[in-house]
Amino acid sequence: MNLTRTLKATTIGAGIVGVGAAMLLAGPASAQAAGSPTAATSASPGTAATDPVLCDRGAWGARVQGEPVTFDAGDRGGDYLWHDTTGFHLRVTHKGDDRAVYSGTLHSQDPMWIDPFHLEGADYATLSADRRTLTFRFADYGHIDGVDFHAGCSPTLTAADLRVGADPLPASRVNLGATLRHPEQVPFTVHRQT
Repeated sequence: MNLTRTLKATTIGAGIVGVGAAMLLAGPASAQAAGSPTAATSASPGTAATDPVLCDRGAWGARVQGEPVTFDAGDRGGDYLWHDTTGFHLRVTHKGDDRAVYSGTLHSQDPMWIDPFHLEGADYATLSADRRTLTFRFADYGHIDGVDFHAGCSPTLTAADLRVGADPLPASRVNLGATLRHPEQVPFTVHRQT
């Protein structure tokens, strides 16, 4: 993974400054000390159970695994969440071109790192100081907005406070994995495959 891309990913959104800028100025040694996922050294490569990048590629439960094959801009409004060998992907869209604001939080037991996907204007995805909570807000106009993120070796990922505008997003509008399954309720937790 490219160090510059990883560092930028911690500071997504207008006016948001995170740990990435300080690590970029300090150089790779400081990034390793700060717990960057690129900190694994070639002298002692990690195992799939301990290296955050290798863990991130591992499979999660069937309900969230795999990219939806039928997902496109303008589909039924809601959140779309899936995992594949490149990490987690969160997308939002809705029918029409009116403005719909999707927001919420995702929590991991291990530090996360993020990459934007088609964010513009006041859209943002940012990490908490401990990098275990991702907070997002996407103003969508019927296109696709989102974020790619990585949960390292965390055994679970919890989605909470999902909203469209001021209203809670119903579980029936949360679409998981390749088959677009819905959780029973919001908040919900997905588990790493064991």
